Amino acid sequence: MKVNTQSVNFNADKKLIDFIQKRMDKLDLFYDKVISSDVYLKVENTSDKENKIFEAR
Repeated sequence: MKVNTQSVNFNADKKLIDFIQKRMDKLDLFYDKVISSDVYLKVENTSDKENKIFEAR
């Protein structure tokens, strides 16, 4: 599966992108017709621990 990864407000390193690719490839086990996916990683400028957002389409 082709995974397009975009990170907002930070630079994602190779290790994180490889982890996302590995997890998204598992979708092929359950859904045969998935060809590609778009992944958005966002970090908000707040002091909370939960300031990270993951979106996948």
